[in-house]
Amino acid sequence: LLGTGRAPWRAALWGWFPGVTVWAVNDAHVDTLGALLTVAGLGCAARGRAVRGGLLLGGATATKLLPALALPGALSGLLARRPTRGDVLLLGSALGAFALSYLPYVAASGTSVLGYLPGYLREEGYEQGHIDRFGLLRLVLPDRLAPWAAGLVLAVVVVRVLRRGDRERPWEGALLVTGTALLLVAPGYPWYGLLVVALVALDGRWEWLAVPAAGQALYLTGGQSAQQLSYGAALCLVLLVPLLRQYVEARAVAAEGSRGGRPEMTKV
Repeated sequence: LLGTGRAPWRAALWGWFPGVTVWAVNDAHVDTLGALLTVAGLGCAARGRAVRGGLLLGGATATKLLPALALPGALSGLLARRPTRGDVLLLGSALGAFALSYLPYVAASGTSVLGYLPGYLREEGYEQGHIDRFGLLRLVLPDRLAPWAAGLVLAVVVVRVLRRGDRERPWEGALLVTGTALLLVAPGYPWYGLLVVALVALDGRWEWLAVPAAGQALYLTGGQSAQQLSYGAALCLVLLVPLLRQYVEARAVAAEGSRGGRPEMTKV
């Protein structure tokens, strides 16, 4: 967190989250390395170190594809302004790092570089005719439409981050995109949420911790009902806590105004 403007004590959100002990230490999932590189990359992006940030984010994506969801956060506000040299350098270095990481494997094995990925997608229920994911969307949509709807919703969130995101807080957009993707897909592997925990440590919106918690609940119980219940509860928390936070802040401002009397007009 050093150099990002975040208080160092916020690292406790990472270290004290129970899932980190199990998924990162006991189970030793490689997602931990992806989260580390992502946090470092976003920190560099926030400080204007585009090439270094891009290389780190590209390395994170090469480690585990999930950190690619953090890239829109690093490019926050891109659609609301003219692209800068830093934007081009960050995106180019990220793509370059990812490509160079896989180039030796592509040269040696060709399309076999994909390994078990197609089989994994089929086994985990992401393909038509065998859909076990997208639990919340399947409450309101036919199975065949759920993946397309998930892609559409995620695209809308990405565009929002690229239009209205804060360049000085790239982790804010990264958390929104990553957390939304996990809510839409509703995976049964909680260690996918390690990246969310790391981004919460940077951003501070603790309600997103409900997403990896939902993955853990599903992992322990299994079944479509558990998937929809756990991720549905996480979605409610993610939506309701910001509203409650705004309400409390508005009450505090109103109370301060009533104690201080009529606010003084600012001179222009």
